[in-house]
Amino acid sequence: MDVVPQHWYKTWFGNEYLTVYAHRDENEAQTLINLLRSNISLSDNPTIIDLCCGQGRHAIHLADMGYHVIGVDLSRTLLEAAKYHGKGGTSVTFVQADMRLLPFQKKFDLLLNLFTSFGYFESDQQNLNVFMEFHKVLKKNAWFVFDYMNTDHVKETLVPCQEEQVDDTVITQQRKIEKDRVQKKITLKTKKQKAVFYESVKMYRPDTIYSMLKTAGLRIKNVFGDYNGSTFEKKSPRLIIFGQSIG
Repeated sequence: MDVVPQHWYKTWFGNEYLTVYAHRDENEAQTLINLLRSNISLSDNPTIIDLCCGQGRHAIHLADMGYHVIGVDLSRTLLEAAKYHGKGGTSVTFVQADMRLLPFQKKFDLLLNLFTSFGYFESDQQNLNVFMEFHKVLKKNAWFVFDYMNTDHVKETLVPCQEEQVDDTVITQQRKIEKDRVQKKITLKTKKQKAVFYESVKMYRPDTIYSMLKTAGLRIKNVFGDYNGSTFEKKSPRLIIFGQSIG
């Protein structure tokens, strides 16, 4: 596999990303929101920030339920897709920003960080800074939901190469674990053109994530292993943490 560019996340989250991850549907988003509602008691008229909101699946669902939601993402393309999918009356504000430096003075009642939108950066300090931003924008005792890969499960189930066709595009995904990162090369090929993108995410073990959250002033309340709320264990597909800001 090629050397992954350090700032891969600045170029990957465009229209090609939407093609590759088209299978992530509304039912999956609703399942996670159901888990959220059964485990978190929100105050009246809560404000919610969906950090790294992508095309806005969760943000739009929550806004349809009457919550005030701000969706944040670095990708202008994904934010435009979110605005398109949200048209028709939902009240979501979409903001372009880097998760390491959130441009908000107000504080929120709930923060979501979903679908492994963490571990993108090379240094542990930069990744820790993301958790520091969680704390900065949350009210005292406000909730956060952090949805990350379970590294043990990734090591056991990693598929080195996968190919599929979506309409007229052949998508090839090559995966490997190198040092402490899971890396992916994504090739999209049509009859007319070929494009190559990369992903590289730091593989933090659960105990390291727990320690980083504590350092950032965040308290863990519940840990689940999937979107249905199963107990977290070594073979779980996800590491889903519900917690609160200490203050």
